[in-house]
Amino acid sequence: MRRLGCLLRSVSGRRRPERGCDGMKKRLLHNKPIFIQLLQFSLVISLIPLLLVFGLLYRKMGGMVTDELSDYQDQIVAQYMQNLQARLEQYNNSLDYISKNTLIQENLRNASGNPYDKGVVITSEVYKCLLLDRQSEIRNCMIYSLVDDSPVYGASVTMMQEASREVWYLQERAMSENCFMYFTLDGTVPVLSFVQNIEWADRENLKHEQIGIVKLDLRVNNLFMPIAPEEEARMNYDVIVCGQDGNVFFSTDPEKKELPDALEKGIVASDTGNYIVNGTELEDYGLRLLFVFDQRELQQRKREALWIVFPILAAVIAVVAVCAWVYGRDFSKRVGLLVSKFRRAETGNLAPSEPIGGRDEVAMLDEQFGHMLTTLEELIQTNFVQQLENEKAQLRNLQLQINPHFLYNTLETISSIAAVNHAFVVCDMCEKLGDIFRYSLGKNYGEYVTLEQELSHTKNYIFIQQIRYGNRCEVSYGIDVDAGSYRVLRFILQPVVENAILHGLVERQEKGMLTISAREEGGCLLIGVADDGVGMDAEQVAALRAYMEREDEPEEKVGSIGLRNVNRRLQLACGREYGLSIESSPGKGCSVTFRLPVLPAEENGKE
Repeated sequence: MRRLGCLLRSVSGRRRPERGCDGMKKRLLHNKPIFIQLLQFSLVISLIPLLLVFGLLYRKMGGMVTDELSDYQDQIVAQYMQNLQARLEQYNNSLDYISKNTLIQENLRNASGNPYDKGVVITSEVYKCLLLDRQSEIRNCMIYSLVDDSPVYGASVTMMQEASREVWYLQERAMSENCFMYFTLDGTVPVLSFVQNIEWADRENLKHEQIGIVKLDLRVNNLFMPIAPEEEARMNYDVIVCGQDGNVFFSTDPEKKELPDALEKGIVASDTGNYIVNGTELEDYGLRLLFVFDQRELQQRKREALWIVFPILAAVIAVVAVCAWVYGRDFSKRVGLLVSKFRRAETGNLAPSEPIGGRDEVAMLDEQFGHMLTTLEELIQTNFVQQLENEKAQLRNLQLQINPHFLYNTLETISSIAAVNHAFVVCDMCEKLGDIFRYSLGKNYGEYVTLEQELSHTKNYIFIQQIRYGNRCEVSYGIDVDAGSYRVLRFILQPVVENAILHGLVERQEKGMLTISAREEGGCLLIGVADDGVGMDAEQVAALRAYMEREDEPEEKVGSIGLRNVNRRLQLACGREYGLSIESSPGKGCSVTFRLPVLPAEENGKE
């Protein structure tokens, strides 16, 4: 104790001289209590960045809100245009399917059929090609035949002469372009029309013949109406659709039809507030779309966000100051306790004291220091005890050298007397028991033995048990490997065989069967011990497995100690992936499988 105290004092008393910049830095930074140092450091490292961050946040809040708004509007426009383009493309594909439908073409050219029957067939085919899930957008789809000598009439087909009576036929772009916009006869309902030729491929003359046109009318009000999100009662933007000539065909808000023609992005002032107009074009359809976003709500949110910054800044500063004071005081107190323990140990007092709570480095340092003091005291107290134990161990070694020879000589005497009296079974039992003693004492064996040696020891044990229980069990061996070429741990097979005989086969009324097998599979050596004894139910198997896998030794034994010890030895020596697995059911016996690593026998000398 005194030497330890002197050593600790001498180590703690050695201090290197402080020189140059390092010494000056230590004098400036570390000449105050640790509580003051932590408080100063926390305030400097926290408050200065907070002030800078909130200052920059206050100055750039407007730009951030503007950028966020711009991204949000671009996403809305992009999503809207993507959905619109996809629907228009699907409608064009539907027209393409109708124009190339061979059944429609054959009925248009068939001069012998009934005009109305052919119309029913064509109308049915038209409905099949259209998008039936979007009937609200489709106003009408009509086929106009150009084959004069093959009249046809129906709900979706008529002759081209009938088209001259309709309002769309009078449009300038009606027959010259594939897509055009027009109003119905009353001038109130806008319609977007797609027109595509129906051509008959004459393969004999290698030419195409136009036999009609197909026209698809879409309701503009339904086609261009945006879908409001579920979480919003109404949209925060409006859509205006106009042609290249500036005529407005559709607007979600009729009051915004008078906005200027703004294709470029910009801010438009109005009597009710400011708007941002985002313009884009559908070049293939000759349309221009204007997206009008109302800015009043977002401007109000911007002002509210700016007013929130200042209370948050004040609250954060107060929280940082309080937390720094509380943490610094607590940390300083814990470090002081650790220093007092060091000083007490310098005096040679190694008695344990109350630990410092927590899981940080200070608590770990206190725990390790306490372990060190406990270990030192234990070493001092057990120094003389170890000397006495060494003397006892030497005495036990002398006794162990005498006992085996005495047992061997006694067994040989019993065997000789049995041979004289023609009791050869006793001779055989003495011989097997002597082999078991030699194997158990391990004079000529190491920790690992060959599978052949382990099997030989197990056979000796089985021989004695068969004599004891009057051959109530038969043994079958299925060794599919060269037993002399594999190494296994010593004493792993016999405890499992003993468990199978005593708890499985002996309790049967009739003779049972014990099967021992070995094979190599999947880079592992698998050894099986199976019996057809009384077996166990699922609850007993689960309890036995849990008992075998426990690392601590339970007070109540719920299963075979031998099985648990063998499983623990295998996992400690070979790894957690190896060990025993058990399968059993009542009346059908039990099967135990060893999973071992493949260890060649030629390395036995290295153990």
